[in-house]
Amino acid sequence: MRIAISFDYDSPVGYRESFGKTHYDPAADQKGTEALLKVLAAHDVKTTFAVVGRVALPGNPPDHCPEQIREILAAGHEVASHSMHHRFLAPMRSEELLEDLRASKQALEACIGRPIRGFIPPFNRPSHFPQKGAFSFTERLGLQGRGKGRQSVASLLTTLGDLGFGWCRISYQNSFENLAVKLGLLSHPTAIQPFLFRGLVAVPLHATGFGETSIALVRRFLGTDAVITLYAHPNQALDTTIPNDESAELLDRFLRVFENERREGQLRFETMAQIELAVRAVTRNN
Repeated sequence: MRIAISFDYDSPVGYRESFGKTHYDPAADQKGTEALLKVLAAHDVKTTFAVVGRVALPGNPPDHCPEQIREILAAGHEVASHSMHHRFLAPMRSEELLEDLRASKQALEACIGRPIRGFIPPFNRPSHFPQKGAFSFTERLGLQGRGKGRQSVASLLTTLGDLGFGWCRISYQNSFENLAVKLGLLSHPTAIQPFLFRGLVAVPLHATGFGETSIALVRRFLGTDAVITLYAHPNQALDTTIPNDESAELLDRFLRVFENERREGQLRFETMAQIELAVRAVTRNN
């Protein structure tokens, strides 16, 4: 099996856009990333950091950290886009979405001198994806207080493809499967696997953090060829004020738990870019 870990680097502009993050240390992502890079280096694990494009612009930390983005790349990790300003994408008009995605890609590419292939949407939204049986009426009606949803997972993937992105981490739940779980007909939702959609590789998200839920999920799929996608926020890597599955300490513990399985070849850690290449290779061969 393969495990793809990604980190959402929100930055202070992201805290301002997010729900209930006014208490955050403005340098939380910067400090948290430093801690995560040390843990990952100790275990020789490569991951993906999706960074808000504004962070890549010249300027002073913590709002602008271009040097840290280059350090992430130099350590062997993938750099992806997390939008330009961490805005809620679902209510955006198509031209707004296009400009935001384009600006983030250009800013990050100018910073690291390499193409940006991947995208991770802020808030893991949109999640409305009728083509896969996922219906988010809360999103479509604007009940989250951010405006009525104009964008769906399908429209986001289409726009990303038009801009030359190669993959996107997505988050959605099949509404019919969820109902079956609630009725006791299924024990848990399916761990949806990466797939090609309108030329873009969609990588479904499975769990947050590195606690017992993620450990149990990985153990459930050991011995299979499944891809399991986990994510966390650098801004929570050092946060001790709340129960926190996203801490650097728990990441270290998680990697130690599966050290033997990794050594024996039962699992491996990959970047999202590696997952994209594997999906495209399978598609070409079928």
